[in-house]
Amino acid sequence: MIEIRKLTPEDAEDYFKLRLEGLKKFPEAFASSYEEEIERKAEQVANRLRAQNPDTHFTAGAYYDRELIGIGTFLQRERNKTKHKGDIVGVYVAKHFQRNGIGFKLLQYLVEEAKKIEDLEQILLTVVSENRSAIRSYEKLGFEEYGLERRSLKINGYYYDESLMMLMLKNGTEIEEAKEALDIP
Repeated sequence: MIEIRKLTPEDAEDYFKLRLEGLKKFPEAFASSYEEEIERKAEQVANRLRAQNPDTHFTAGAYYDRELIGIGTFLQRERNKTKHKGDIVGVYVAKHFQRNGIGFKLLQYLVEEAKKIEDLEQILLTVVSENRSAIRSYEKLGFEEYGLERRSLKINGYYYDESLMMLMLKNGTEIEEAKEALDIP
């Protein structure tokens, strides 16, 4: 039985351990590097989790029998002109639990929780273009590719392109209705 929930500072040590595993085994999947993150301490990670607003910025974890096996973060942008957007970042499922649909369930959870944010209209993410299975999972949830950032990451002299993907939560009609209600031309 898989349980998915928002993480708290008490989960920091398990989160940190799993994040380091992901950074080490799949360096191309993250903007941060193992070498940068290993310098952190569990208390710093706990403080980061503590500082999150659970309504607009949260990290979720997938648990199997009390073991944290998957992580992912959602954050709504904070500036007035961009707070209609949010980002999913840092998604990782433990190597021995991959290809079991856990990542998909974790993504569903992140999207469903994000949809509760009243002024959120779109969710953005990036994924290494070579990671076809992740891209298929995102597409199943309704994400569409809207661009490609060539040479986005450079690891040991090798470049990785990243697909830019977006999930629209509100269609044009809802946006037009909102503009009319505010009397915006």
